[in-house]
Amino acid sequence: MTTQTSNARTSAAVPVVEKFIEAYNSGDVAAILEVTAPDLTLEHHNRGVKLDSAQAFADLLASFAGAFPDKHFENRRALHVVDDNTVLVEQTWVATAIADVPGWAQTGETVRLELCTRFTVQDGLVTEYHDYG
Repeated sequence: MTTQTSNARTSAAVPVVEKFIEAYNSGDVAAILEVTAPDLTLEHHNRGVKLDSAQAFADLLASFAGAFPDKHFENRRALHVVDDNTVLVEQTWVATAIADVPGWAQTGETVRLELCTRFTVQDGLVTEYHDYG
């Protein structure tokens, strides 16, 4: 995958973010939790979702697996290193509903959300995850 960066900066946060995204795309919740702080703050600002722990995130992922088992990120447009702890990723969330999900999708419908995600990484763990879009 080719990744555009907004500058020549590098950060130890980038490999953590890449591992998080790879684990998410493969549906490996245990691997996501390996790079997620227990007190993770997660918010989907345009979807009304706000969580305050890695376990709450794992529970959300489990519930989504029943409706959107193929959920994944694709079409990465850019990865921006903001500072040593902050990375922005512009990408598309894609999933096909295997059951009706009111307000989201009918069975068989593919959902595409254009997102910009802000990851904050401290001591090798994602501590904040904010989706916009």
